[in-house]
Amino acid sequence: MGGLAVEIYTENLYLTKDIDMVNINYQAPAKIHAAMLELGFHKKGRVYVNESTDISVEFPSPPLSVGDELIKSTTKLTIANRSIPILKVEDVVKDRIAAYIHWSDKQSLIQAAAIILKHKLKPKMFRQFCEVEGSPDDYSLLEKLCEQASKNRLSTMMELESVLTELLIRRL
Repeated sequence: MGGLAVEIYTENLYLTKDIDMVNINYQAPAKIHAAMLELGFHKKGRVYVNESTDISVEFPSPPLSVGDELIKSTTKLTIANRSIPILKVEDVVKDRIAAYIHWSDKQSLIQAAAIILKHKLKPKMFRQFCEVEGSPDDYSLLEKLCEQASKNRLSTMMELESVLTELLIRRL
């Protein structure tokens, strides 16, 4: 649900090929479909694709939530004098943590750490979320990943992946 938000909040350290847009205005699906066709996208399964780009667009059903938490507000991003709603940075981190906890998606944990580091957030902000969604071990792993990355001034996704791999091997 947050690949584009991760890309934005990591300032392109992570690049996505899919964009999720939640229809919070409850527009008729036919209206969305017509707009996507006008932009050159056609429906393929549950996503919209365009032959001129690798990027696909999906419209997950509302309400918007991260784990068991309902998203009550978003923030605005201004691009080309247009304002678009985007998940708050903390909610994107939670979304990535939840993907790691529920699907063992290591890339999502790396993305969460990248956002935390880029925005100088404190990992402890996410302790309770980790414990509610998963376990204290999940929080401990996130905290260690952020600590090592910060201490060694790591900034690339590859560097973060290397640290996470090392931490996971130590757990064995």
